[in-house]
Amino acid sequence: MDIKAIAVLGANGRTGIEIVKQALEKGWVVKALVRDKQKIKLANPNLQVIEGNPMRIDDVRKVIKETHAIFVALNIGRKSDLPWAKVTSPLDLLYTSMKNIIFAMNENGVKRVITVSAWGTGDSYKETNWIFKFLIKKTNVGVAYAGHEDQERVLRTSGLKWTSVRPVGLSSSEKQKQVRVSIKGDKKLNMTISRKDVARFMLDIVDDEKYYQQELSISSE
Repeated sequence: MDIKAIAVLGANGRTGIEIVKQALEKGWVVKALVRDKQKIKLANPNLQVIEGNPMRIDDVRKVIKETHAIFVALNIGRKSDLPWAKVTSPLDLLYTSMKNIIFAMNENGVKRVITVSAWGTGDSYKETNWIFKFLIKKTNVGVAYAGHEDQERVLRTSGLKWTSVRPVGLSSSEKQKQVRVSIKGDKKLNMTISRKDVARFMLDIVDDEKYYQQELSISSE
């Protein structure tokens, strides 16, 4: 794509806002769907902030219209940043939102979508250590993983040029590092990656055909 206009859903989350910031730094046009406009503290002529809910199809249509690629950084809401805190969002948030995204993309002829999932989802579960496995299976951390499973299942049958990015443990590090990519467990991953590097990687692969219809586990080198 010569001129990049993208939609970002989950734009006021900690990974989503990094996608927005870095896309704007590239000079791209960004349409961001958020629940509360006041939480986006960015001012840029290339940024359009749309207040809405990804579980409502009309709100999703607004953000996807006249874009070339969709970036999804949605996740289950919790009472605090702790991964085992009480869930505050609908359990079908990721599933219903992705169904809406796919529907609106097809309406508008948009083919490219990249979504944030999580290491330990799907076939990457077997790559995790026993601590991850315990948390996923025995605590309410698993609620988010169930949502990511649903999201990926819908993507696989969408017919779109999709990529699901499964980062390991996310950090707020400012230091840029190279990204290690594992497909079907072909590389051993480290245990962390920064949200900045996740966002950079997602933006970098927007036109990379080798990652179409792929689930990628990623960590820092």
